[in-house]
Amino acid sequence: RRYSPWWLPAMVVTETAPLWLAIHVVALALGLAGGGVSSAFGVAGTVLLVTSVALLVWVRTRTVVGVRRLRRRVTGVVHRAHGPGRWRGRPIPTPGGVTERLGIEWRDGLTLDLTRHDDERRDLPVVVYVHGGGWTGGDPQRQARDLYHALALDGWVSLGIRYPFTPDVSVEDQIDVVRDAVRWARSGLAEHGVDATTVVLAGGSAGGHLAAMAALTARSDDERVDACVGMYGVYDMANRNRTRAHWDKIRNEVMLARVDEQPERYRRVSPIDRVHADSPPFLIVHGTHDTLVPPGEGRQFVEALVAAGRPVEFVPVYGAQHAFDALSGITSRTSAALIRDWLGAMVLRQAPTA
Repeated sequence: RRYSPWWLPAMVVTETAPLWLAIHVVALALGLAGGGVSSAFGVAGTVLLVTSVALLVWVRTRTVVGVRRLRRRVTGVVHRAHGPGRWRGRPIPTPGGVTERLGIEWRDGLTLDLTRHDDERRDLPVVVYVHGGGWTGGDPQRQARDLYHALALDGWVSLGIRYPFTPDVSVEDQIDVVRDAVRWARSGLAEHGVDATTVVLAGGSAGGHLAAMAALTARSDDERVDACVGMYGVYDMANRNRTRAHWDKIRNEVMLARVDEQPERYRRVSPIDRVHADSPPFLIVHGTHDTLVPPGEGRQFVEALVAAGRPVEFVPVYGAQHAFDALSGITSRTSAALIRDWLGAMVLRQAPTA
């Protein structure tokens, strides 16, 4: 299997199916009203539109079924799409009651975005979020914003960090930066009005890999985290079980070497090889229809944690593609509520708020 970029349009269509469905229905109605079936081309176009409508209905039905399955595991509230909030020119507005501080410099040349509740409390739990982007790009504002907001409304502080990209730095350097972010969350947040009571790592895609690696390779107490959440992450850089397609990118832009040239290095930066008896609790969230990083990648990592006797939960999100939380929708908001509830139960040991 070879890498395919089709996951991106598939994700967009899946998460915005109602919009596309409305457009197709209007086009079909206009075509029929204008005598669109009076010619061979009109008939062909009508057939294509009807087929597209049927496919979009199927896609949306699959998403709704998946969200209902997910919703059974959520005991707290799933926040509404937007409600009263502040747009600030971004596609997902900031809800009322939530404050965002963008571009806080936490390390020379690197910034983060802080999201928290409007209240003045200082002693708060913190999530350090590592965005995806294939290790070579990305930004915390393009991913997981529903999660930031759900956590903020429940009393968490989210730190969406920025980090240097390969090939300008090594993947090992990226892992070091994430560990530094954990240390900063424990010590540097005080000057921004927060005293971290607990620190959790989370990340999506390449960020899921980096978060898991940092969580598993803490070198001191101030780098240790209380839990880690991985969303559609990569956990075996060598892809030994062929759970995903072959990516030239990992060889050419991330590792800068083939697996057979540096097998030990590939193992050193693979979370599945760094599981140990003192690993923190993990929540692994993965779309069942992820065509970029299929869910088998997450399942094999979960199996390694189970074999080590560590607390772990695997949540398959039925019908979801890769990076399903890049757009605000029912899947993104429901998965955000589930993660919030899991963190409350596993880390804070509290019942979710209804």
